[in-house]
Amino acid sequence: MNNNELSIIRPENMKEIVMAAPGSYEVNRKSRDNCVSFGQNILTAIQQQGMNDDLDKQAAVFIEKARRTVKVMNERRSPVTKLFDQVRTAFTTIENEIDPSKSGTIGYQLQQLRNQYAAKKRAEEEQRRREALARQQAEETARKFRMDVEDDFKQQFQQLVNASLNKISELDNNLTLDNYDGTLSTLKAMKENVGKGIPSTWMEKLHTTLRIPMGVKAAEVEKEIKEKLAKQFNDQYIAEVGDTLEYTLDRLPSKLANLERIAKANAEEAARIKAEMEARQKAEAERIEKERAAREAEAKAKAEMDKQTAEMTSLFNQQATVSDYQPKTKVTKKIQLLNPEGIMPIISLWWSKEGCTLSVEELAKTFKKQITFCEKLANKDGVFVNDESVEYVDEVKAK
Repeated sequence: MNNNELSIIRPENMKEIVMAAPGSYEVNRKSRDNCVSFGQNILTAIQQQGMNDDLDKQAAVFIEKARRTVKVMNERRSPVTKLFDQVRTAFTTIENEIDPSKSGTIGYQLQQLRNQYAAKKRAEEEQRRREALARQQAEETARKFRMDVEDDFKQQFQQLVNASLNKISELDNNLTLDNYDGTLSTLKAMKENVGKGIPSTWMEKLHTTLRIPMGVKAAEVEKEIKEKLAKQFNDQYIAEVGDTLEYTLDRLPSKLANLERIAKANAEEAARIKAEMEARQKAEAERIEKERAAREAEAKAKAEMDKQTAEMTSLFNQQATVSDYQPKTKVTKKIQLLNPEGIMPIISLWWSKEGCTLSVEELAKTFKKQITFCEKLANKDGVFVNDESVEYVDEVKAK
């Protein structure tokens, strides 16, 4: 605390304030009472008689005396109130020197440094969050691509199986006495090949038909999925195609016997035997197709369940990156005008949300500075606002 502050709050100075204040106040109060009483008489006369030249002169004299009285009262109380102001200033000065909201104080400087540090930490955290999100998105894209490639490979595999089954069905349907030996030889050769598993050339040529996302190494994904599905494809191929071949080969002797009966029978008997063969063949084909469709539906449902499980697992595994320490912050949006034109959209938004709901008095108070400026333009330069919502009126003051 400096010497000036010490002198202000010395006991003798405080005593001076306490002693001088009542006297000054009492004199000023009497001056006020006399002034109000004198002025009230003039005001009452005007209210009763109406304004005339004599009363107007009296009112003018009173107003001038009231101004002089106020000046004297101010001079009389000034030493007291000035000392009060000095005491208040002494207190507020030492308060302001440690007030963090006052520019230049240590608390204010520390708060600015904290704000800068908090902004830096927040920017770092946002960067980490964006990087983590980018990694998660890349991982999710790769994961989804792997699952889609797996579905794509399974569909291509099913097409291979269907093509093999269709070929067996075609050979079986076109069986005649003339081609029996050739068909039997072909089916046996197919059975031998199927027993070895999926043709290696097919697996080598197996590639996805899907669009490859940016940043994903498709060759690595295809290799991974092939290795995963190789045994499943091989076992399923041997089972489905092999079983069908086995079933078809087992029925060939019976079909041969029926074909021979048809060849020896008359037309009517041949037609009956042929109809029975076709009916049994159709029923058997429907049974096989039903079983195949059921297996395909089951595999599809399992694949969908696996996909949903993988998606849920991926969702739960996503963890936000959190730093060891984050200062408490309050983030608020502040407008920074880049050029003077920016004020217009701000006023427009304010008007649409709040300004249009205010009364004329409230708006006049809000825009007092702007209204006063326009009044000065009108009085000094003769420049007026030309709008039906604005009216200029003459204000007359007596001097």
